[in-house]
Amino acid sequence: MNDLNQMWLPNVGARLTVLRAELNKPDTHTVELPIPGTPAPCYLGMESGGSIWMRITCDPKSVSTDDQAAAVVFSVIANGYKVAVTPAAAEVVTGHLFEEMIQLLTDGHSPGDVGRLALQHWRDLLARPAGSVLSENALVGLFGELEVLEIVLKHGGDFEFWTGWNHDQLDFRLSGLAIEVKSTTSSNYRRVSIHGLGQLADPEDGSDLILVLKRLESSPLGRSVPSIIESIVKSGVSRAILLDRLSHVGYSDQHRDQYGHSKFVSTEVALRKIDDSHPRLVPSMLAAVDLSSIDKINYELNLNGDAQADMTVSLEQVVSQLLEKK
Repeated sequence: MNDLNQMWLPNVGARLTVLRAELNKPDTHTVELPIPGTPAPCYLGMESGGSIWMRITCDPKSVSTDDQAAAVVFSVIANGYKVAVTPAAAEVVTGHLFEEMIQLLTDGHSPGDVGRLALQHWRDLLARPAGSVLSENALVGLFGELEVLEIVLKHGGDFEFWTGWNHDQLDFRLSGLAIEVKSTTSSNYRRVSIHGLGQLADPEDGSDLILVLKRLESSPLGRSVPSIIESIVKSGVSRAILLDRLSHVGYSDQHRDQYGHSKFVSTEVALRKIDDSHPRLVPSMLAAVDLSSIDKINYELNLNGDAQADMTVSLEQVVSQLLEKK
């Protein structure tokens, strides 16, 4: 096995590129590189057949294995163990699995247990097919929600405040505040589709409700959904949990290279406080109507001629003031 003594690149994906380049050399079938700075010796390796592994040196008796994932194989060896992932798994997901192992090791978890712990988080994503690429409208909508999630997290809010991933009627539910986000690349960003009578109804817990209208523009200087995901992960959110939530809205990190080409900037943002004085349709307005044979009521809200009703504070101010009171 080749031992390549060279500087590491920033992430597992880039390191795999180094390994792949070494495999292209004549008569080279397996390669392995050390990962510096970890409490226990750790190595990333690859073979010409496509299998990728992480090897950790530790007491073999301390190793916990997990053989429930078809694409992942644990091997206890004389000086530790290997966690190998077959080529059937998407390489980007494999890379994230190994990044989590490195992080767990760096955070002080038992070297013999980091493979099992990381796999617990990543098992479903390793087995899940990528699915179709999101449409641009869906990607724009997700971009808007994730930007709001960044604001919530920045001011000490909980990741669980984001409820849009679970197909909730509202995108965010904070204590005392609910937020619905509508994003578009159209200049007519004040004309939005409302899905159902409940979307702009008063929240059941008595919280205030704010409608956020965002106009995005495509720009090579903007950010992509994958770059916002990286920002959210750096704030302390588990990558595995975040990607699992995103999978419920059709986002797969296996398409991240394609999504990375779609970059946006928020050029206009308007906030509307939704209450009885704001245009909307809610169930009480149709109390006398027999809705038993009506499956769905969607409508368009046109706020183009009503800009004076916008809130005069930013969403960041609203969120920060709310969370600072807690």
